[in-house]
This record gives sequence, C-alpha cells and structure tokens, in this order.
Amino acid sequence: MVFYDDVRSPVTSDLHGRLCVVGLPDGRILVKQVKPSRTPGLFHLMSQTEGPILDQELLWAAKVNSMQPR
Repeated sequence: MVFYDDVRSPVTSDLHGRLCVVGLPDGRILVKQVKPSRTPGLFHLMSQTEGPILDQELLWAAKVNSMQPR
C-alpha cells in the first residue's frame, strides 16, 4: 500500500527528485521518481526496477509519505 496526500496539479518543483504517485493523461497511475525533462512541462519517470519513462506529461503528482506491504 502507498500512502500519499497533497496532490499537486500542476507538478511543483519541490517534487523533483522525489518518489511520487503520478497521474498520466492515458489514465495510468504510477509510483515513480519524478525528474524534470529538458522540455518544459514534461518529466522523466525513474524506477529502480524498470527503465525510465521519458518526456511524460503529468496531470498531477503527490509525494509518497510511506509504503507498506499488504
């Protein structure tokens, strides 16, 4: 389980480099580290276990407060 609050839309710079829950325009909701892209308004989504997802528009983001196994 992932716990988060304080959803930011648009994404704010204090979330850069942080582990966040993010909402994408295609309806996906992911847990990724958010990094700014060189293209304004787009972000790279980083993971320890998968390759990066580059140059993504984010509808919203919220910093992960804690994670807990089921």
